Amino acid sequence: MDAMSDGAVSMDGERSAPDRWGFFDACAVVGRGVSRSADSPTSAAELLADMDRHGVAEGMVVDCLARENHPTDGNARVLEVCRGEPRLHPGWVALPHGPADEQLPGEAFVEEMRRNRVGAVYLYPEQYRFGLADWCVDDFLEPLAAVGVPIFVNYNAPDSGRRFGWDHTDLEAVVGMCRRWPELPVVISEARIRRSNRSLYRAFDACPNLHLELSGYWLHRGIEFIVRNWGAERLLFGSNWPTMGHHLTVATLTMAEIEAEEKRRIAGENMRRLIAWCGEVEHPQVTFPEAADELAQWGRTGVRPEGERVQDCHGHLGLACHYHLPDGDLDEAVHEMDRMGVEKAIVFPFVGIFGGDEAFGNDYVADAVHRFPDRFVGLTLLNPNRGKEEMLRELARGREMGLRGVKLIHSYQGAPDEHPLVDVACQWAHEHGQIILNHSWGSPAQLERLVSSYPDACYIIGHTTVNFAEVMERHDNIFVCTVPLLGPRGCEQVVARIGADRLIFGSDLLDLPISWGLGPILFAELSSAEKRLILGETLEKILGRYSTA
Repeated sequence: MDAMSDGAVSMDGERSAPDRWGFFDACAVVGRGVSRSADSPTSAAELLADMDRHGVAEGMVVDCLARENHPTDGNARVLEVCRGEPRLHPGWVALPHGPADEQLPGEAFVEEMRRNRVGAVYLYPEQYRFGLADWCVDDFLEPLAAVGVPIFVNYNAPDSGRRFGWDHTDLEAVVGMCRRWPELPVVISEARIRRSNRSLYRAFDACPNLHLELSGYWLHRGIEFIVRNWGAERLLFGSNWPTMGHHLTVATLTMAEIEAEEKRRIAGENMRRLIAWCGEVEHPQVTFPEAADELAQWGRTGVRPEGERVQDCHGHLGLACHYHLPDGDLDEAVHEMDRMGVEKAIVFPFVGIFGGDEAFGNDYVADAVHRFPDRFVGLTLLNPNRGKEEMLRELARGREMGLRGVKLIHSYQGAPDEHPLVDVACQWAHEHGQIILNHSWGSPAQLERLVSSYPDACYIIGHTTVNFAEVMERHDNIFVCTVPLLGPRGCEQVVARIGADRLIFGSDLLDLPISWGLGPILFAELSSAEKRLILGETLEKILGRYSTA
């Protein structure tokens, strides 16, 4: 790759350059998929423009027709999409259980792949309703295994209607396939953080040929943990564009606390090695446009500009039940904040959200606040199932312990978003001039009623974008957290609707990587001044006005 030196020195001591990592996107989809809106980026030209902006040199591309409707149509179309564009490489979707009149048998399929320089096969068992048992797939896989064709397996169907963020990978089936075909490189694609990562670790132990593509693995220090235990060779950079954007995984990988050589392997070397089976594949040298500003440069290189300040409105402390949180103790949380330049974070407990006693979790957060009073602003987590009097007692107890706001997450506790006892929390925040952060406020009418009834609180919306824009136009004490900014230009679209001064950075630590949350802001096509409002200046003003005692 052509390196463009920026004169900065990275945490690994090497000189940094925006394109030094050699990014190769293992997972991108082109075409108007079923979930894409009219203004969504879908074309190869838009994909390449996004790759340029983020310093991504190459990409493996699947057509949405192959991903969602039928491989025959999509596999033919993706060859045309990639023709004449050496930075884009075609990937083919297979129906390993399909009859001969629907798909070529394995040997012929491999020969067609080789002839067309198709480097990888993608399997979507959920979308196409098949399993990975020997009787279903092995006659197709045998010739692929003989030459080492990488197989990407993705169980998260776009039309599944399942809760976003929860993984549905059948690890037992994947491990069985890996064990039957140890010479076959198998990649779990778009694996999401919840439900399966403890089992994923056991799968890595059981299967040396198993890899993970990172587009769905949004886990605090997840990259570091896997590299530390199984090596960088197991991981592949991927974006899942345009469902998500390059900004997420690029920032997460460039800022990961691993060696430079490990970053390069994950960024692109592993993928280039896996597709070498099909013959000489062109890997063009790429010179990218300069980063828009020093914040975008931070995202590209992983080197934080000196003096850059971040304030975080959304963080969890403690342990969680559904999945393992690597390096999740309090000292490690502070270490990660230091690395990312996060001066202060608003935090609340994991305990009491998915399960358990919220009072125990509030005690944990209070202890963190006492240990690090300049780094954390603690919120009292409430559970409406306890009733009004218990909620009020817990709010008073939290205040006595130094907690300075309220956290609501009714839907995770088995209660509706518009539970009548939400008024208890809002009235308390109003009377005490506190922040109240809610996972979801329900309908715009509900939020309008609450803000009008309890105007002296500060309302933060935890997981939404522009759903409450009209309500926000009438009230200046409502703010949106950045956690759900996933797709390309998501940050820009939200700012265009509600303004940069109403959008505040939230990482969802220790759940998600801080870097993952930074990416959409750092790479956004906004002014540096707008980015800095989002990154911390607005939250600093909020904390100066609300939750002061």
